Amino acid sequence: MSAALRGGVEQFAPAKVNLTLRVGRARADGYHPLDSLVVFADWGDTLAVEPADELSLIVEGDGAAALKDEPHNLVLKAAWALRAAADRRELGARLTLTKRLPVAAGLGGGSSDAAAALRALTALWDLDFSLRQLAEIGSAVGADVPVCVHARAARMSGIGEIVAPLAAWPSLPALIVHPGAALSTGPVFKAFDEGDPAPLSAGAVMAAGDLDAALRRLAADANDLEAPARRLCPAVGEALDLLADLPGARLARMSGSGASCFAIFETLDAARQSAALIQRARPDWPAAPVTLAGAV
Repeated sequence: MSAALRGGVEQFAPAKVNLTLRVGRARADGYHPLDSLVVFADWGDTLAVEPADELSLIVEGDGAAALKDEPHNLVLKAAWALRAAADRRELGARLTLTKRLPVAAGLGGGSSDAAAALRALTALWDLDFSLRQLAEIGSAVGADVPVCVHARAARMSGIGEIVAPLAAWPSLPALIVHPGAALSTGPVFKAFDEGDPAPLSAGAVMAAGDLDAALRRLAADANDLEAPARRLCPAVGEALDLLADLPGARLARMSGSGASCFAIFETLDAARQSAALIQRARPDWPAAPVTLAGAV
């Protein structure tokens, strides 16, 4: 996932996909308990870090315009948090983020970028932090950062800080579609709370050995934020309906708090053919055929 550059380090920041997302009633501190099966796609952003006297960030790529008004985004917050944890205020780096993932899309793009910064800067600065320690540092940056630090199929619980890698889970061919609408997390959770949700109950074991077993396991769960997201953003419902009707689609669901949705297929070729159908029907919607990595 990382590559050495001339005097620097490059890290891939994969899209995070919530195959399931159960959400409980908000705690007294306002945070919601979660139970989610999380996987990562072979589609994402790229972060390059190079030695420099100060910390700075340049954002390039198709998604750069959406971040132009966020000079202190999660990537820099992660860099500052890592430097503080190392107690090395003199450390600097030039960070260049090539943004491909849509913003506010339910794909954990910002969190994955922040996690990539933690991994890349640890290597650049020759720091002695384990992935578990980086995940702890990342928890102060954002709730999804710890699972993105590990970047492997995992069960995420608590408010996101408890990450348990899956022992058995297959790679899944899929198609991710973003219906062209940004959907902020806060309003989706607010709409969810209006339904007076119950406390979160313990979920079943998350494990599967092949595609059919994985689909049976996924069918037993859901994304609890899908219904409120549909109410707030009709494009989510349109995307889910289109995905469910595609030839060979085995399951269609929203990821995270939306608006991105995905469908699982038997083969990557089937996902690619469906991407072409989506792009003909809605050329303004990004449609990415991907492999969702399994347990490693």
